[in-house]
Amino acid sequence: METKQTNPKRRYPVTLEGDTITCYALFAEPLLEKNPEWDITYADACTEGITKYWGDAGFTVNIIRVNKEDRGPHICVLPAKVTGTSYVMSRWWRWGWGLFRSSFHPESFMINWSRRHPGNIHLNLRVRYGKNWFMRVSAHEFGHILGLGDAYAAHYRFFYEAPGTRDYMMNHNTAVSPEEAAMVRRAQETGKMQYFPIKFSAKRFIKGVFKR
Repeated sequence: METKQTNPKRRYPVTLEGDTITCYALFAEPLLEKNPEWDITYADACTEGITKYWGDAGFTVNIIRVNKEDRGPHICVLPAKVTGTSYVMSRWWRWGWGLFRSSFHPESFMINWSRRHPGNIHLNLRVRYGKNWFMRVSAHEFGHILGLGDAYAAHYRFFYEAPGTRDYMMNHNTAVSPEEAAMVRRAQETGKMQYFPIKFSAKRFIKGVFKR
């Protein structure tokens, strides 16, 4: 896919109009390299995963690549450097105060989501499980860009897995469920990130900490 210079007057980096998702994205240089086992670039595999798995849920997804000179709002897709896993993170100057915007939801500390500032995707390029897994992970992280929180038992969810989400994209990267599709629409309509249910249990939290 070609990198394009696009209209800098657009308002948001990601839009949802009807069933069509349009995302302007700048891929960092390492993602433009080919994975020798796949014979395509990481950027192409990422785009393929997003369009496939969100497409399976009824959306048409257009990922429009921009270059460094583009001045319109866009997301960045970068190699993960902090933890070796994949994640979405807001710019550092948005950290912390997102807690006040989300009634102190713990997931909002480093993902202070808004339609204007949905965050950036950081992908682990040291893929152990192959192209299909990388595609699924890319689709999962794109869910955060669209305004969804996680459903799996992460430490920032107090090791609580949202009930009934075992096969959801935001849990085990399986497939985008109708509930997740509805949550994306709600996030885009309200401008507020949508979170799965969370509960705190001291026993479960302590057990989760010591299992890590």
